[in-house]
Amino acid sequence: MKTIIRYASLWGLCAVLTLAQTPSKTPDEIKQILNNYSHKNLKLIDPPTSSLEATPGFLHSPKETATTINQEIAKYHEKSDKAALGLYELLKGATSNLSLQAQELSVKQAMKNHTIAKAMFLPTLNTSYNFKNENRDTPHFKHYNTQQLQAELKLNVFNGFSDVNNVKEKSATYRSTVANLEYSRQSVYLQVVQQYYEYFNNLARMIALQKKLEQIKTDIKRVTKLYDKGLTTIDDLQSLKAQGNLSEYDILDMQFALEQNRLTLEYLTNLSVKNLKKTTIDAPNLQLRERQDLVSLREQISALRYQNKQLNYYPKIDVYDSWLFWIQKPAYALGSFGNFFPGQQNTAGVTATLNIFDDIGLSLQKQSIMLGQLANEKNLAYKKLEQEKDEQLYRKSLDIARAKIESSKASLDAANLSFANIKRKYDANLVDFTTYLRGLTTRFDAEVAYNLALNNYEVQKANYIFNSGHKIDDYVH
Repeated sequence: MKTIIRYASLWGLCAVLTLAQTPSKTPDEIKQILNNYSHKNLKLIDPPTSSLEATPGFLHSPKETATTINQEIAKYHEKSDKAALGLYELLKGATSNLSLQAQELSVKQAMKNHTIAKAMFLPTLNTSYNFKNENRDTPHFKHYNTQQLQAELKLNVFNGFSDVNNVKEKSATYRSTVANLEYSRQSVYLQVVQQYYEYFNNLARMIALQKKLEQIKTDIKRVTKLYDKGLTTIDDLQSLKAQGNLSEYDILDMQFALEQNRLTLEYLTNLSVKNLKKTTIDAPNLQLRERQDLVSLREQISALRYQNKQLNYYPKIDVYDSWLFWIQKPAYALGSFGNFFPGQQNTAGVTATLNIFDDIGLSLQKQSIMLGQLANEKNLAYKKLEQEKDEQLYRKSLDIARAKIESSKASLDAANLSFANIKRKYDANLVDFTTYLRGLTTRFDAEVAYNLALNNYEVQKANYIFNSGHKIDDYVH
Protein backbone atom coordinates (compact mmCIF):
# COMPACT_ATOMS: atom_id res chain seq x y z
CA MET A 1 0.00 0.00 0.00
CA LYS A 2 2.82 2.41 0.87
CA THR A 3 4.49 1.59 -2.45
CA ILE A 4 1.31 2.52 -4.34
CA ILE A 5 1.08 5.82 -2.45
CA ARG A 6 4.72 6.63 -3.27
CA TYR A 7 4.15 5.92 -7.00
CA ALA A 8 0.99 8.04 -7.01
CA SER A 9 2.80 10.93 -5.34
CA LEU A 10 5.68 10.66 -7.78
CA TRP A 11 3.27 10.62 -10.74
CA GLY A 12 1.45 13.74 -9.44
CA LEU A 13 4.76 15.56 -8.95
CA CYS A 14 5.78 14.79 -12.54
CA ALA A 15 2.45 16.11 -13.80
CA VAL A 16 2.86 19.35 -11.86
CA LEU A 17 6.39 19.81 -13.20
CA THR A 18 5.13 19.20 -16.74
CA LEU A 19 2.46 21.88 -16.33
CA ALA A 20 5.00 24.27 -14.88
CA GLN A 21 7.30 23.86 -17.91
CA THR A 22 4.49 24.42 -20.43
CA PRO A 23 4.48 28.03 -21.74
CA SER A 24 1.45 29.98 -20.56
CA LYS A 25 0.11 33.53 -20.40
CA THR A 26 1.63 35.99 -17.97
CA PRO A 27 -0.57 37.29 -15.12
CA ASP A 28 -0.79 40.71 -16.81
CA GLU A 29 -1.92 39.15 -20.09
CA ILE A 30 -4.57 37.07 -18.32
CA LYS A 31 -5.82 40.14 -16.46
CA GLN A 32 -6.06 42.14 -19.71
CA ILE A 33 -8.05 39.39 -21.45
CA LEU A 34 -10.46 39.07 -18.54
CA ASN A 35 -10.94 42.85 -18.42
CA ASN A 36 -11.79 42.91 -22.12
CA TYR A 37 -14.19 40.01 -21.69
CA SER A 38 -16.12 41.60 -18.83
CA HIS A 39 -19.70 42.29 -19.92
CA LYS A 40 -19.84 45.10 -17.37
CA ASN A 41 -17.68 47.12 -19.75
CA LEU A 42 -20.51 49.18 -21.25
CA LYS A 43 -18.27 50.55 -24.00
CA LEU A 44 -18.55 47.22 -25.78
CA ILE A 45 -22.35 47.15 -25.65
CA ASP A 46 -23.62 50.74 -25.63
CA PRO A 47 -20.88 53.25 -26.44
CA PRO A 48 -21.52 56.63 -24.77
CA THR A 49 -20.43 58.41 -27.95
CA SER A 50 -21.51 56.65 -31.10
CA SER A 51 -18.74 56.44 -33.65
CA LEU A 52 -21.40 56.73 -36.34
CA GLU A 53 -22.77 59.97 -34.98
CA ALA A 54 -19.40 61.46 -34.14
CA THR A 55 -17.85 60.80 -37.54
CA PRO A 56 -20.43 61.10 -40.32
CA GLY A 57 -19.56 59.89 -43.77
CA PHE A 58 -18.01 56.53 -44.51
CA LEU A 59 -17.79 54.02 -41.68
CA HIS A 60 -14.54 52.16 -41.07
CA SER A 61 -14.77 48.38 -40.69
CA PRO A 62 -13.32 46.71 -37.59
CA LYS A 63 -10.10 44.77 -37.97
CA GLU A 64 -10.72 41.05 -38.31
CA THR A 65 -8.91 38.61 -36.04
CA ALA A 66 -7.61 35.43 -37.64
CA THR A 67 -9.22 32.33 -36.16
CA THR A 68 -9.15 28.65 -37.04
CA ILE A 69 -12.67 28.73 -38.45
CA ASN A 70 -12.46 31.89 -40.54
CA GLN A 71 -9.15 30.67 -41.95
CA GLU A 72 -10.92 27.46 -42.95
CA ILE A 73 -13.79 29.47 -44.47
CA ALA A 74 -11.35 31.61 -46.46
CA LYS A 75 -9.90 28.47 -48.04
CA TYR A 76 -13.12 26.44 -48.16
CA HIS A 77 -13.91 27.34 -51.79
CA GLU A 78 -10.51 25.96 -52.86
CA LYS A 79 -11.65 22.42 -52.00
CA SER A 80 -14.04 22.42 -54.97
CA ASP A 81 -13.16 22.35 -58.66
CA LYS A 82 -16.19 24.55 -59.40
CA ALA A 83 -15.73 28.27 -59.99
CA ALA A 84 -16.22 30.13 -56.72
CA LEU A 85 -18.80 32.90 -56.78
CA GLY A 86 -18.45 35.98 -54.61
CA LEU A 87 -21.11 38.45 -53.60
CA TYR A 88 -20.38 40.63 -56.65
CA GLU A 89 -21.08 37.75 -59.06
CA LEU A 90 -24.26 36.82 -57.19
CA LEU A 91 -25.63 40.37 -57.36
CA LYS A 92 -24.75 40.58 -61.02
CA GLY A 93 -26.62 37.33 -61.62
CA ALA A 94 -29.60 38.57 -59.61
CA THR A 95 -30.30 41.15 -62.33
CA SER A 96 -31.66 38.23 -64.38
CA ASN A 97 -34.08 37.26 -61.61
CA LEU A 98 -37.37 36.23 -63.23
CA SER A 99 -39.47 38.57 -61.10
CA LEU A 100 -37.22 41.47 -62.10
CA GLN A 101 -37.53 40.48 -65.75
CA ALA A 102 -41.32 40.66 -65.38
CA GLN A 103 -41.06 44.16 -63.91
CA GLU A 104 -38.70 45.25 -66.68
CA LEU A 105 -41.45 44.30 -69.14
CA SER A 106 -43.87 46.43 -67.11
CA VAL A 107 -41.47 49.36 -67.50
CA LYS A 108 -41.42 48.85 -71.26
CA GLN A 109 -45.21 48.71 -71.26
CA ALA A 110 -45.39 52.00 -69.35
CA MET A 111 -43.01 53.54 -71.88
CA LYS A 112 -45.27 52.41 -74.73
CA ASN A 113 -48.29 53.92 -73.00
CA HIS A 114 -46.40 57.22 -72.72
CA THR A 115 -45.66 57.14 -76.45
CA ILE A 116 -49.31 56.39 -77.22
CA ALA A 117 -50.41 59.37 -75.11
CA LYS A 118 -48.13 61.70 -77.10
CA ALA A 119 -49.55 60.30 -80.34
CA MET A 120 -52.98 61.63 -79.30
CA PHE A 121 -51.86 65.09 -80.50
CA LEU A 122 -51.66 63.83 -84.08
CA PRO A 123 -54.65 64.26 -86.40
CA THR A 124 -56.70 61.20 -87.27
CA LEU A 125 -57.34 60.07 -90.85
CA ASN A 126 -60.20 57.63 -91.40
CA THR A 127 -61.25 56.08 -94.72
CA SER A 128 -64.31 53.97 -95.44
CA TYR A 129 -65.78 52.11 -98.40
CA ASN A 130 -69.53 51.44 -98.59
CA PHE A 131 -71.30 49.03 -100.96
CA LYS A 132 -75.09 48.65 -101.02
CA ASN A 133 -77.38 46.37 -102.96
CA GLU A 134 -80.88 47.87 -103.00
CA ASN A 135 -84.06 45.83 -103.63
CA ARG A 136 -87.15 48.00 -103.31
CA ASP A 137 -90.89 47.59 -103.83
CA THR A 138 -91.31 50.60 -106.13
CA PRO A 139 -92.62 51.04 -109.64
CA HIS A 140 -89.20 52.22 -110.89
CA PHE A 141 -85.60 51.48 -110.01
CA LYS A 142 -86.47 48.35 -108.06
CA HIS A 143 -82.95 46.96 -108.09
CA TYR A 144 -79.63 48.82 -108.16
CA ASN A 145 -76.18 49.00 -106.50
CA THR A 146 -74.30 51.89 -104.92
CA GLN A 147 -70.62 52.27 -104.03
CA GLN A 148 -69.18 55.07 -101.95
CA LEU A 149 -65.62 56.01 -100.85
CA GLN A 150 -65.10 58.46 -97.99
CA ALA A 151 -62.05 59.92 -96.19
CA GLU A 152 -62.01 62.24 -93.18
CA LEU A 153 -59.12 64.14 -91.56
CA LYS A 154 -59.85 65.26 -88.00
CA LEU A 155 -57.80 67.26 -85.48
CA ASN A 156 -58.68 68.08 -81.90
CA VAL A 157 -57.98 71.75 -81.20
CA PHE A 158 -59.11 72.01 -77.58
CA ASN A 159 -60.34 69.52 -74.97
CA GLY A 160 -59.53 71.27 -71.70
CA PHE A 161 -55.85 70.17 -71.90
CA SER A 162 -56.89 66.55 -71.35
CA ASP A 163 -54.29 65.28 -73.83
CA VAL A 164 -51.53 67.31 -72.16
CA ASN A 165 -52.45 65.96 -68.74
CA ASN A 166 -52.74 62.46 -70.17
CA VAL A 167 -49.12 62.65 -71.35
CA LYS A 168 -48.04 63.93 -67.92
CA GLU A 169 -49.96 61.10 -66.23
CA LYS A 170 -48.30 58.44 -68.39
CA SER A 171 -44.90 60.04 -67.81
CA ALA A 172 -45.41 59.95 -64.02
CA THR A 173 -46.62 56.35 -64.26
CA TYR A 174 -43.49 55.45 -66.21
CA ARG A 175 -41.23 57.05 -63.60
CA SER A 176 -43.15 55.26 -60.86
CA THR A 177 -42.66 51.92 -62.62
CA VAL A 178 -38.93 52.56 -63.05
CA ALA A 179 -38.56 53.45 -59.35
CA ASN A 180 -40.56 50.37 -58.35
CA LEU A 181 -38.28 48.20 -60.50
CA GLU A 182 -35.19 49.64 -58.78
CA TYR A 183 -36.74 49.09 -55.34
CA SER A 184 -37.56 45.48 -56.24
CA ARG A 185 -34.01 44.99 -57.52
CA GLN A 186 -32.52 46.30 -54.26
CA SER A 187 -34.93 44.07 -52.31
CA VAL A 188 -33.68 41.03 -54.22
CA TYR A 189 -30.08 42.15 -53.62
CA LEU A 190 -30.80 42.39 -49.89
CA GLN A 191 -32.23 38.86 -49.87
CA VAL A 192 -29.11 37.63 -51.70
CA VAL A 193 -26.86 39.30 -49.11
CA GLN A 194 -28.83 37.78 -46.23
CA GLN A 195 -28.74 34.27 -47.71
CA TYR A 196 -25.07 34.66 -48.66
CA TYR A 197 -23.90 35.49 -45.15
CA GLU A 198 -26.33 33.02 -43.58
CA TYR A 199 -24.57 30.40 -45.70
CA PHE A 200 -21.24 31.35 -44.12
CA ASN A 201 -22.86 31.40 -40.67
CA ASN A 202 -23.94 27.80 -41.16
CA LEU A 203 -20.55 26.97 -42.69
CA ALA A 204 -18.82 28.32 -39.56
CA ARG A 205 -21.10 26.18 -37.39
CA MET A 206 -20.39 23.10 -39.49
CA ILE A 207 -16.61 23.60 -39.47
CA ALA A 208 -16.70 24.09 -35.68
CA LEU A 209 -18.67 20.86 -35.31
CA GLN A 210 -16.24 19.02 -37.59
CA LYS A 211 -13.24 20.24 -35.62
CA LYS A 212 -14.98 19.34 -32.40
CA LEU A 213 -15.65 15.88 -33.81
CA GLU A 214 -11.99 15.52 -34.84
CA GLN A 215 -10.92 16.45 -31.31
CA ILE A 216 -13.40 14.00 -29.82
CA LYS A 217 -12.20 11.18 -32.10
CA THR A 218 -8.60 11.86 -31.07
CA ASP A 219 -9.62 11.76 -27.42
CA ILE A 220 -11.58 8.54 -28.00
CA LYS A 221 -8.37 6.86 -29.22
CA ARG A 222 -6.45 8.18 -26.21
CA VAL A 223 -9.12 7.22 -23.67
CA THR A 224 -9.51 3.79 -25.30
CA LYS A 225 -5.82 3.08 -24.65
CA LEU A 226 -6.19 4.24 -21.05
CA TYR A 227 -9.30 2.10 -20.63
CA ASP A 228 -7.52 -0.95 -22.05
CA LYS A 229 -4.82 -0.45 -19.44
CA GLY A 230 -7.40 -0.02 -16.69
CA LEU A 231 -6.49 3.62 -16.03
CA THR A 232 -9.98 5.07 -16.68
CA THR A 233 -13.61 4.01 -16.48
CA ILE A 234 -15.99 2.97 -19.23
CA ASP A 235 -18.14 6.05 -18.45
CA ASP A 236 -15.57 8.47 -19.89
CA LEU A 237 -15.18 6.40 -23.05
CA GLN A 238 -18.92 6.05 -23.67
CA SER A 239 -19.50 9.74 -22.96
CA LEU A 240 -16.94 10.64 -25.61
CA LYS A 241 -18.58 8.31 -28.13
CA ALA A 242 -22.01 9.79 -27.35
CA GLN A 243 -20.66 13.30 -27.89
CA GLY A 244 -19.14 12.18 -31.18
CA ASN A 245 -22.46 10.77 -32.40
CA LEU A 246 -24.26 13.94 -31.35
CA SER A 247 -21.74 16.06 -33.27
CA GLU A 248 -22.29 13.94 -36.39
CA TYR A 249 -26.04 14.53 -36.03
CA ASP A 250 -25.52 18.29 -35.76
CA ILE A 251 -23.21 18.26 -38.80
CA LEU A 252 -25.98 16.67 -40.88
CA ASP A 253 -28.33 19.47 -39.79
CA MET A 254 -25.80 22.07 -40.86
CA GLN A 255 -25.30 20.36 -44.23
CA PHE A 256 -29.06 20.58 -44.82
CA ALA A 257 -29.07 24.27 -43.85
CA LEU A 258 -26.19 24.96 -46.25
CA GLU A 259 -28.06 23.22 -49.06
CA GLN A 260 -31.13 25.32 -48.29
CA ASN A 261 -29.06 28.52 -48.49
CA ARG A 262 -27.47 27.39 -51.74
CA LEU A 263 -30.79 26.56 -53.43
CA THR A 264 -32.32 29.85 -52.28
CA LEU A 265 -29.39 31.72 -53.81
CA GLU A 266 -29.89 29.81 -57.06
CA TYR A 267 -33.49 30.88 -57.51
CA LEU A 268 -32.73 34.46 -56.41
CA THR A 269 -29.80 34.86 -58.80
CA ASN A 270 -30.85 32.51 -61.61
CA LEU A 271 -27.32 31.05 -61.43
CA SER A 272 -25.91 27.60 -60.73
CA VAL A 273 -24.38 28.06 -57.27
CA LYS A 274 -21.97 25.22 -56.54
CA ASN A 275 -19.15 27.01 -54.75
CA LEU A 276 -18.95 30.28 -52.81
CA LYS A 277 -16.09 32.45 -51.62
CA LYS A 278 -16.44 34.97 -48.84
CA THR A 279 -16.22 38.68 -49.63
CA THR A 280 -17.19 41.79 -47.71
CA ILE A 281 -19.31 44.89 -48.30
CA ASP A 282 -17.76 48.36 -48.36
CA ALA A 283 -18.45 50.67 -45.42
CA PRO A 284 -21.69 52.57 -46.10
CA ASN A 285 -22.02 56.30 -46.55
CA LEU A 286 -24.07 57.45 -43.56
CA GLN A 287 -26.51 59.68 -45.38
CA LEU A 288 -30.30 59.47 -45.76
CA ARG A 289 -31.66 59.42 -49.30
CA GLU A 290 -35.17 59.00 -50.64
CA ARG A 291 -35.81 55.28 -51.02
CA GLN A 292 -37.09 54.11 -54.40
CA ASP A 293 -40.43 52.85 -53.07
CA LEU A 294 -41.09 56.39 -51.84
CA VAL A 295 -40.15 57.76 -55.26
CA SER A 296 -42.57 55.31 -56.85
CA LEU A 297 -45.39 56.31 -54.51
CA ARG A 298 -44.72 60.02 -55.05
CA GLU A 299 -44.94 59.54 -58.82
CA GLN A 300 -48.19 57.61 -58.38
CA ILE A 301 -49.61 60.64 -56.56
CA SER A 302 -48.53 62.85 -59.48
CA ALA A 303 -50.20 60.45 -61.92
CA LEU A 304 -53.48 60.66 -59.98
CA ARG A 305 -53.26 64.45 -59.95
CA TYR A 306 -52.89 64.58 -63.74
CA GLN A 307 -55.61 61.98 -64.17
CA ASN A 308 -57.97 64.20 -62.18
CA LYS A 309 -57.15 67.17 -64.41
CA GLN A 310 -58.16 65.20 -67.49
CA LEU A 311 -61.77 65.29 -66.26
CA ASN A 312 -63.06 68.80 -66.99
CA TYR A 313 -66.21 70.67 -67.93
CA TYR A 314 -64.79 72.47 -70.99
CA PRO A 315 -66.21 71.97 -74.48
CA LYS A 316 -64.36 69.82 -76.97
CA ILE A 317 -63.47 71.56 -80.26
CA ASP A 318 -62.45 69.63 -83.39
CA VAL A 319 -61.72 70.71 -86.97
CA TYR A 320 -62.27 68.27 -89.80
CA ASP A 321 -62.04 67.89 -93.55
CA SER A 322 -64.19 65.22 -95.21
CA TRP A 323 -63.95 63.99 -98.82
CA LEU A 324 -66.71 61.90 -100.48
CA PHE A 325 -66.51 60.09 -103.83
CA TRP A 326 -69.40 58.18 -105.45
CA ILE A 327 -68.03 55.20 -107.32
CA GLN A 328 -71.53 54.06 -108.27
CA LYS A 329 -74.51 56.35 -107.76
CA PRO A 330 -78.10 55.27 -107.14
CA ALA A 331 -80.02 54.43 -110.30
CA TYR A 332 -82.47 57.28 -109.73
CA ALA A 333 -79.71 59.96 -109.53
CA LEU A 334 -80.71 61.38 -112.87
CA GLY A 335 -81.45 64.88 -114.02
CA SER A 336 -82.02 67.30 -111.17
CA PHE A 337 -81.66 64.48 -108.63
CA GLY A 338 -78.04 64.18 -109.67
CA ASN A 339 -77.27 67.36 -107.71
CA PHE A 340 -77.87 65.43 -104.50
CA PHE A 341 -75.26 62.86 -105.48
CA PRO A 342 -72.18 64.68 -106.79
CA GLY A 343 -69.33 62.65 -108.16
CA GLN A 344 -67.08 63.90 -105.35
CA GLN A 345 -67.56 66.30 -102.48
CA ASN A 346 -65.19 67.98 -99.97
CA THR A 347 -66.49 69.31 -96.65
CA ALA A 348 -64.49 71.25 -94.01
CA GLY A 349 -65.84 72.37 -90.68
CA VAL A 350 -65.54 72.87 -86.93
CA THR A 351 -67.31 70.80 -84.27
CA ALA A 352 -67.87 71.96 -80.67
CA THR A 353 -69.15 69.37 -78.22
CA LEU A 354 -70.30 70.09 -74.67
CA ASN A 355 -71.63 67.35 -72.40
CA ILE A 356 -74.30 69.14 -70.37
CA PHE A 357 -75.67 66.34 -68.23
CA ASP A 358 -72.31 64.70 -67.39
CA ASP A 359 -71.41 67.21 -64.66
CA ILE A 360 -72.64 65.00 -61.81
CA GLY A 361 -70.79 61.93 -63.07
CA LEU A 362 -67.59 63.90 -63.66
CA SER A 363 -67.80 65.44 -60.21
CA LEU A 364 -68.10 62.02 -58.57
CA GLN A 365 -65.20 60.66 -60.61
CA LYS A 366 -63.00 63.61 -59.63
CA GLN A 367 -63.93 63.11 -55.96
CA SER A 368 -63.04 59.41 -56.18
CA ILE A 369 -59.64 60.14 -57.73
CA MET A 370 -58.99 62.88 -55.16
CA LEU A 371 -59.68 60.46 -52.30
CA GLY A 372 -57.22 58.00 -53.79
CA GLN A 373 -54.65 60.77 -54.09
CA LEU A 374 -55.13 61.85 -50.46
CA ALA A 375 -54.81 58.23 -49.29
CA ASN A 376 -51.50 57.86 -51.14
CA GLU A 377 -50.24 61.17 -49.73
CA LYS A 378 -50.95 59.95 -46.20
CA ASN A 379 -49.24 56.67 -46.99
CA LEU A 380 -46.23 58.54 -48.40
CA ALA A 381 -45.94 60.68 -45.26
CA TYR A 382 -46.09 57.53 -43.13
CA LYS A 383 -43.43 55.75 -45.19
CA LYS A 384 -41.13 58.78 -45.05
CA LEU A 385 -41.36 58.78 -41.28
CA GLU A 386 -40.82 55.03 -41.28
CA GLN A 387 -37.68 55.38 -43.40
CA GLU A 388 -36.27 58.05 -41.08
CA LYS A 389 -36.77 55.76 -38.08
CA ASP A 390 -35.35 52.78 -39.98
CA GLU A 391 -32.27 54.79 -40.91
CA GLN A 392 -31.73 55.69 -37.24
CA LEU A 393 -32.34 52.09 -36.19
CA TYR A 394 -29.92 50.53 -38.67
CA ARG A 395 -27.35 53.25 -38.01
CA LYS A 396 -27.47 52.14 -34.37
CA SER A 397 -27.39 48.49 -35.44
CA LEU A 398 -24.00 49.16 -37.05
CA ASP A 399 -22.69 50.38 -33.69
CA ILE A 400 -24.14 47.33 -31.96
CA ALA A 401 -22.70 44.98 -34.60
CA ARG A 402 -19.23 46.48 -34.16
CA ALA A 403 -19.55 46.18 -30.38
CA LYS A 404 -20.57 42.53 -30.78
CA ILE A 405 -17.40 41.90 -32.77
CA GLU A 406 -15.24 43.39 -30.02
CA SER A 407 -17.15 41.52 -27.32
CA SER A 408 -17.01 38.18 -29.14
CA LYS A 409 -13.31 38.74 -29.85
CA ALA A 410 -12.62 39.20 -26.14
CA SER A 411 -14.79 36.18 -25.38
CA LEU A 412 -12.81 34.12 -27.90
CA ASP A 413 -9.48 35.14 -26.34
CA ALA A 414 -10.75 34.15 -22.90
CA ALA A 415 -12.17 30.85 -24.19
CA ASN A 416 -8.88 29.96 -25.92
CA LEU A 417 -6.93 30.73 -22.74
CA SER A 418 -9.33 28.72 -20.61
CA PHE A 419 -9.32 25.72 -22.93
CA ALA A 420 -5.52 25.68 -23.20
CA ASN A 421 -5.25 25.37 -19.42
CA ILE A 422 -8.06 22.80 -19.18
CA LYS A 423 -6.50 20.74 -21.99
CA ARG A 424 -3.16 20.53 -20.19
CA LYS A 425 -4.86 19.53 -16.96
CA TYR A 426 -7.04 16.98 -18.74
CA ASP A 427 -4.01 15.41 -20.45
CA ALA A 428 -2.45 15.13 -17.00
CA ASN A 429 -5.68 13.62 -15.60
CA LEU A 430 -6.11 16.54 -13.19
CA VAL A 431 -9.69 17.36 -14.34
CA ASP A 432 -12.55 15.10 -15.33
CA PHE A 433 -14.03 14.60 -18.77
CA THR A 434 -17.05 16.83 -18.09
CA THR A 435 -14.83 19.83 -17.39
CA TYR A 436 -12.77 19.15 -20.50
CA LEU A 437 -15.84 18.79 -22.73
CA ARG A 438 -17.33 22.00 -21.35
CA GLY A 439 -14.12 23.88 -22.12
CA LEU A 440 -13.93 22.41 -25.62
CA THR A 441 -17.54 23.34 -26.36
CA THR A 442 -17.06 26.85 -24.99
CA ARG A 443 -14.01 27.37 -27.18
CA PHE A 444 -15.75 26.37 -30.41
CA ASP A 445 -18.92 28.25 -29.46
CA ALA A 446 -16.84 31.40 -28.90
CA GLU A 447 -15.15 31.00 -32.27
CA VAL A 448 -18.50 30.48 -34.00
CA ALA A 449 -19.95 33.50 -32.18
CA TYR A 450 -17.06 35.63 -33.42
CA ASN A 451 -17.64 34.55 -37.02
CA LEU A 452 -21.38 35.16 -36.65
CA ALA A 453 -20.62 38.65 -35.36
CA LEU A 454 -18.46 39.37 -38.41
CA ASN A 455 -21.18 38.16 -40.78
CA ASN A 456 -23.85 40.02 -38.85
CA TYR A 457 -21.89 43.24 -39.34
CA GLU A 458 -21.92 42.70 -43.11
CA VAL A 459 -25.68 42.06 -43.08
CA GLN A 460 -26.28 45.18 -40.99
CA LYS A 461 -24.27 47.21 -43.50
CA ALA A 462 -26.56 45.91 -46.25
CA ASN A 463 -29.64 46.68 -44.13
CA TYR A 464 -28.46 50.25 -43.60
CA ILE A 465 -27.61 50.75 -47.28
CA PHE A 466 -31.03 49.46 -48.34
CA ASN A 467 -33.11 51.36 -45.80
CA SER A 468 -31.20 54.63 -46.17
CA GLY A 469 -31.98 54.75 -49.90
CA HIS A 470 -28.56 53.77 -51.26
CA LYS A 471 -27.82 51.01 -53.77
CA ILE A 472 -26.32 47.80 -52.42
CA ASP A 473 -24.49 47.05 -55.67
CA ASP A 474 -22.57 50.34 -55.34
CA TYR A 475 -20.85 48.95 -52.22
CA VAL A 476 -19.97 45.48 -53.52
CA HIS A 477 -16.88 45.04 -55.71
